[in-house]
Order: sequence, then C-alpha cells, then structure tokens
Amino acid sequence: MMVSLRERKRSETRQRISDCATRLFEQRGFESVTLADVAAAAEVSVKTVVNYFGAKEDLFFDAEPAVLDGLVAAIADRGDASPTAALRPLVVNGPILSGPCTWDVVDDAMWEAMRTFAACERDSPTLTTRRAAILQSWLAPLGEASGSTAWAAVATGVLIVRHSIVQEGLLTGCSPATVRRRLHDTAGAALDALERGFER
Repeated sequence: MMVSLRERKRSETRQRISDCATRLFEQRGFESVTLADVAAAAEVSVKTVVNYFGAKEDLFFDAEPAVLDGLVAAIADRGDASPTAALRPLVVNGPILSGPCTWDVVDDAMWEAMRTFAACERDSPTLTTRRAAILQSWLAPLGEASGSTAWAAVATGVLIVRHSIVQEGLLTGCSPATVRRRLHDTAGAALDALERGFER
C-alpha cells in the first residue's frame, strides 16, 4: 500500500519530535525538560507536540504501544502453541522486549544508549510511576489475546521481572552477556513455572 506524502510527512514530524525529546531527556533529565523545550528543539509548536503525543510521558514511552502490539499479535496468532510458548522468545531472545534485534547484534554503542535511557527512567519518579501503569494496562489485552485473565496476570509479573533484570543490569554496568544469562535463568524459570501452572 502506498503511503501518501502527507502521511509520510506526519510520520517524519512525529519521529523528529520523539528523537529530539529523547535527546533532551537523556541530557537534562525528564523532570527538567518542558514540552516547550521539546517543541523548540524539534522546530514545531507546543500544540503540535501535544497533538502527536498528548503528554510528556508519552514522548518517553512512545515505543510501548508497538511493544504491546507485538506481544498481543504473537499470543493471539500462536496456533497450537501455548500462550507462554508464544511469549517466551519475546521475553528472552533480545535486549528489548518484543524488539526486532537479538542479543547477537548488540554492540557497545547500542548498550550504552540503552544504559542512558534506563538511567533517565530510573531517575524520574514520574517515569517510574508511568512504567508501572503501562505494565498494569497490558493485563486486559494480554488476557484477551490468551483467553485467560489469570494467565495474563502472572505473565505481566514475568514482564515486570524482565524489566527489572535488564534495567538493573544496565545501571550496574553489567555486560550484555551477563544480562542475557540472568534473563535466561530468572525470567526463563518464571516462564517455566507459568507454563506448568497453565498446562492444558
């Protein structure tokens, strides 16, 4: 399907705003940056920023809707596999939940960028609170995709554990290999327990 020039320009503007916001947040801290600062850096009006993102927190977490879409799609389209089997690779196979890259492609620059992003989140009470709210909001769509609210509740707990492992590893200077191993061991064990608990 052809993307119209207008849609392409909207997408480019949205991405420019997001990129400028991320750089400002990482340089100055989330709490110190205003929507006016983001608008000035992206060379748009504050109204334009709000039209695209709604709130400052949405600028920081702009990738989360796509993450949820990936989780829901994998679980809903699992065929004969269990919901846990569909979830497992998205949890353990890469540094970013439901992300396109695997652990094998992580380089120093990417890891350092992730560390900076994680520190920005950790240092902001607003973002910490929003992260918890985002994970909580995933319960209903994961329950619908899996057919079990109980499964989704426990799976959401696994996702919280995953986030904690990766964030702590980044912020304490661990290597990707170390975080990958911890994720495999701890989140993997949690997924094993989830699979056993919801055997058909």
